[in-house]
Amino acid sequence: MLLHRQALYLASYDGGPDSAAWTAHTLHRGRDVLVRRGWSPYWAGARSTATALARQGDPQPLLDFIDRALADDDTAEAANLNYWALWLGALPVPQPDDAFMRDRELSGWDPVTLLRGLARSLHLAPNYADLYAHSLWALVSAFPWLPQAAGPLSGPLRERTGQLLDGAAISARSRRELARVHYVFDHTR
Repeated sequence: MLLHRQALYLASYDGGPDSAAWTAHTLHRGRDVLVRRGWSPYWAGARSTATALARQGDPQPLLDFIDRALADDDTAEAANLNYWALWLGALPVPQPDDAFMRDRELSGWDPVTLLRGLARSLHLAPNYADLYAHSLWALVSAFPWLPQAAGPLSGPLRERTGQLLDGAAISARSRRELARVHYVFDHTR
């Protein structure tokens, strides 16, 4: 299951016509996992499907995923941060399955390293700014001391969030969450 999910996600990077058509067809066939609310055993597959569809130019499934399967569900929010921690190098130990995502204590990884990785990736990436905005907001909400620990990262993060707030096509939810992130980093100088 992990290999299938990763292969499909990576295939979404291939813009060739045959690959793009196959990937889009396969992803749309699996859209049923996107209607679930909150955490489920299919959560990681739904996240991968939504992000791959966004990469293919269809941002709506990712926006729906954030609203339905991520926001306002503590287990799903923790799973998202744990997932990012693994892929952005804040979780130093490889994981053999998805069980680590259910750790609601958010232990075993460094929040500052995750903040650094999310901030580095925060830009006007087509269809992805909403996921980064929500994830940054969730990280700062879970670790309110992060703005004081961010050090030299604070300035560039303030600048990037300000740029996104000034002109990016992001959802209303993302705009509120990003404004909160911008505010806390702007007021910890």
